[in-house]
Amino acid sequence: ALSLRSAIDVEATLQKKLPEAQVVMNGEAGNLAEVLSALWGHVCTLIREGKARSIVAAFPNVKALQSAMATNRLMGHFDVCKDVCDSFGTEVIIIVHTLGDGQAPGFEVKRLRDKEEGDGWDDWDDDDDWTGSDMMEKYKDILNDTEQTDEEKEFEKMVAVPKDDKDILLKTRDWVNVIISDMGICPFSQSADKAGLPVGGVHYPVSRVKTCEECYEVYWREVNYLISSPEKDVSTTLLIIPEFAIQNVEGFTSFTDTLTHPLEPLGIEKLIQLVYFHPQWVFRDGADRMGDQSAANFARRSPFPMINILRTKQVRLAQKSIPTGLVYTQNEETLNEVGADKLQRMLVDRNWDEMADKRVDRRYNKLGKIAQMLMDTDGVPPEEVKAALDQQIADLEAEREASRRSPSPPQGGEAPPPPDSQPGGAEGRRF
Repeated sequence: ALSLRSAIDVEATLQKKLPEAQVVMNGEAGNLAEVLSALWGHVCTLIREGKARSIVAAFPNVKALQSAMATNRLMGHFDVCKDVCDSFGTEVIIIVHTLGDGQAPGFEVKRLRDKEEGDGWDDWDDDDDWTGSDMMEKYKDILNDTEQTDEEKEFEKMVAVPKDDKDILLKTRDWVNVIISDMGICPFSQSADKAGLPVGGVHYPVSRVKTCEECYEVYWREVNYLISSPEKDVSTTLLIIPEFAIQNVEGFTSFTDTLTHPLEPLGIEKLIQLVYFHPQWVFRDGADRMGDQSAANFARRSPFPMINILRTKQVRLAQKSIPTGLVYTQNEETLNEVGADKLQRMLVDRNWDEMADKRVDRRYNKLGKIAQMLMDTDGVPPEEVKAALDQQIADLEAEREASRRSPSPPQGGEAPPPPDSQPGGAEGRRF
């Protein structure tokens, strides 16, 4: 850790260099997740304030920032984020200030100008051509047609967000219990409270963020919480963001692409992997062949938008233990048995009581039985058990291959490519 004297010198140097700025020393920060959470927090502060000023943040004890290459990669991530943000990159920017060899730089978060009162759409004149009496008369039939179609009513119901966080958490946990755990969509989920390899707790933070900038701050804070927590206490995190892009799955996936982007260049993929959920989720490259209502998509259709933050070590162990393709194929078969229409109705109603009798019996379900044995041994079974598990997996793969070569196509049509071929690290592998 940097000495108190050195920290004081860093603060003095930055204050001298930027006398008008507020200097914030983050001496307790020790990793890039904390850096990113803090910087996005400053971005959000300046957006809310609406006043032109600068905050300079220093992270003297984050060793990764002492490398110019790492700093450049960090700034590269911020450049990617500009594409999906409303204010960051236009109203608020980040500037790097070097402090010398072997020292972490300072990061100036700067709002370029004061927010103007009444800027944006509200500036339009009520008497302009778009809202004038002639235009209103011309389109009065369309404007007065307020009757909703059945599809519109269903969509409106599906994207409605409860006002109470307790309701959101209850619906989410019900969904995890029934769809993810009881139906075996994630072989390594025992319940809404226990999952992973080894088995640990599941963390459910609920955040009402609405903008990308706010979501970045909350997301990186939760990343740091996960990697800083004991594995048995928090095996995985399911970050619930009910008011973020719930009506726009394309906007949601554009945002999540920017979360996937920094995993490799910043070395964060060694710690975490990500899986995303949304009420309108469609597997990439699968929609053309399966249709956006294919039952297989419901493995990732949740009551609210969510980001699942997983421990890389657990994902790798799960992949090594059970091939991803086997999990995906079984999920497709399980969901096809229920049917897309029924799954959609339950999702819209946020009620899965109809599935009370669909719990997978791990004693007889081959993949479930293998997963349970692995969880019982924290993923490290005795040699004789491991040999038996390897043989069971080999038999399952042979069965799947024989089924795939069968001239009769499986119900639901051709499946999308296995998740290993999709960007996003752990996509499709676990909840």
